[in-house]
Amino acid sequence: MSSLTSLVLSSIRVIIFSLEDSLVSTLGVVTGIAAGTKDRFVILLSGLIVILVESLSMAAGTYLSDKSEKEAHFAKRTKLSLHRRRRIDEIDRTNPAREAWLMGAFYVLGGSVPILPYLFLPVSWAIAVSVLATLVTLFLVGVEKGRLTQTSPLRSGFEMVTVSFAAAAIGFLVGRASSIVFPGLRAR
Repeated sequence: MSSLTSLVLSSIRVIIFSLEDSLVSTLGVVTGIAAGTKDRFVILLSGLIVILVESLSMAAGTYLSDKSEKEAHFAKRTKLSLHRRRRIDEIDRTNPAREAWLMGAFYVLGGSVPILPYLFLPVSWAIAVSVLATLVTLFLVGVEKGRLTQTSPLRSGFEMVTVSFAAAAIGFLVGRASSIVFPGLRAR
């Protein structure tokens, strides 16, 4: 097994979580704002802010929660049976700083996918391309997860798309509804 594959498998929870969350939340934000404003500057600014703030927040949260988990398990270490102690040893091998770095990096990587079309295409086209690119990326992430975990790659890909896309669709619907409910607030 290559060292890259070993790293991915040891951090698969963080990688999948950061990619899925960044793809879906960024898509939801930019699609909702695009549907509500049709303003490329506002869409790009919002998307970049979401990626920056969320990647830093998710990295910090990962570091703090992983470190807290290690500290809590260390405090209980002397009272545990041998079976439970093996699980503690697995937790002890995690590196909160590495997990935080991976969370932030993969969040930025995933969040870039829904934003890129708005840099090059008219907003009306960028919406569709952004949604399609995000769906394809979610599917490919799921397929790769299935391959790495030796589960059905296609089932894993479809599961990733189905579970994730429902959340992103809500962002679009809120943006669309707000442009109808509050037409006077739209920038001209």
